[in-house]
Amino acid sequence: MVRVKHHRIAIILVFIATLSVVHSTRAQAPPAGPAVKLSPGDPEAGKALFQQNCVNCHGLDATGEEGPNLHGVPQALGDAAVSNIIRRGIPGTGMPSSYILTEQDAANIVAWLRSLDSAPQPAALGDAKKGEAVYASAGCAACHMIDGTGGDIGPELSRIGSERGAANLKARLIDPGANLPKPAGGFTGGGGFTEYLMFRAVEKDGHVTEGIRVGEDSFSIVLRDAQGNLHGFSKPDLAKLEKEPGKSIMPSFKDTLSSAQMDDLIAYLSTLKGAK
Repeated sequence: MVRVKHHRIAIILVFIATLSVVHSTRAQAPPAGPAVKLSPGDPEAGKALFQQNCVNCHGLDATGEEGPNLHGVPQALGDAAVSNIIRRGIPGTGMPSSYILTEQDAANIVAWLRSLDSAPQPAALGDAKKGEAVYASAGCAACHMIDGTGGDIGPELSRIGSERGAANLKARLIDPGANLPKPAGGFTGGGGFTEYLMFRAVEKDGHVTEGIRVGEDSFSIVLRDAQGNLHGFSKPDLAKLEKEPGKSIMPSFKDTLSSAQMDDLIAYLSTLKGAK
């Protein structure tokens, strides 16, 4: 049941409307300029640049962490396309643009990526077909949407295979509260705002509501519970309002899925790369 204090609903709705205007904090893509004649890519220089700029998302050996496995990507997309992505990013994803890296820097990174084993590494150890059945039986579609089908409580997963490596997917399935997803576009609200941060609101009559924060200002907060219901509160009317770091509305699958089922689910999620 939605417990909303009506005299605050106008403030809450105005705030939610304000939140819908997303301001990206990422650097804008460098402007297109005249063609520059580049030296052949230097793999050793590219490796150093990759370690300085890319390992947090793609892993030390480019096999993927929060970002995807990059082995075989230059062979699949072409050097020019990969170089362009390195400098200009991919809008609407976690891949940012960069003014820091030059055209030559990008060419060096591509040269290092090409020097790696050209055969794409397996996305996961499991069976993707079986993983699709695990996804259905585990109830994932109640919270997550794939290609327009499913719930909207958790992140949309249609491109998750392009945005996350297998190791990162496994870590999130085991401990989903350890590294909460950021909103699309990377907006963090200037204070570590994460779209799925959990809160615990305790009313003065002792009623407790837990949920993810979907709107907040100095005087009010809106939480969404695990069933998708919205709860609006006036902060001065609460007995207690606490953040719950390390906690997620998504359950851990560490003890509910076998090792084989986990591998199968990760294999399936790794195939989800959006429209071809």
